[in-house]
Amino acid sequence: DPWRLQPGRDPRAALAHGRTQARRFAGVGLLAVLTLTALSFLGTLAVLLGIGVASGSDVAGWLLGATLLLSLIVLGWSVRRARRLLRAPTPDPLTLEAAPRDEQDLLRTLRQHERALPAPTLPALLGAVTATRDALRATAHTTTLTRDVFDARQAAREDLPRILETYQTAAPQGRDDRELTRQLRLIEDRMARIAQAQAESQRRDQQARTTYLRDKYTPPQD
Repeated sequence: DPWRLQPGRDPRAALAHGRTQARRFAGVGLLAVLTLTALSFLGTLAVLLGIGVASGSDVAGWLLGATLLLSLIVLGWSVRRARRLLRAPTPDPLTLEAAPRDEQDLLRTLRQHERALPAPTLPALLGAVTATRDALRATAHTTTLTRDVFDARQAAREDLPRILETYQTAAPQGRDDRELTRQLRLIEDRMARIAQAQAESQRRDQQARTTYLRDKYTPPQD
């Protein structure tokens, strides 16, 4: 479950990271072999053309210039490609690729802060995050921007990231674990009320649909 706390080193993440690094360095190694092979061929060709230039051949001179230019292009392309391979971000095995953007950002917020916060605040963090996730899911199909929809999105996009960032960037003597816990609990309570209200609204809609169908399809009694 990607939504559970993982304050320690996750073995799955470590294994995935190791595999990614192995593939990355294998790609760089293969690129180095191909580059050296190409440069060896071009170097041999340059030596032969150099002999032709020494013999006074103008054509060999032009070809030698083109060969040296091609060697520089190959070398530059290989360096850029190697940098891209080495700097490519490591994929997170716990992302939700099929989830809405707000849920993905919310999960990244959890992953970013869970290992930096003190242990007493972690239950409140998890409670606020999961309650916000449930509120986002409960309001996902609401077509109008109601107060509940606005609050759920605001909590995921701004309120949670802001209070966590404010806590972590504060000086050590300015960090109050109890205040952070209170803030997280306030968000959790509001998100829980939103999810409950949406569930009740959906039940009322279903009951209304049942009443409509019963009135429509139940034959009148003589």
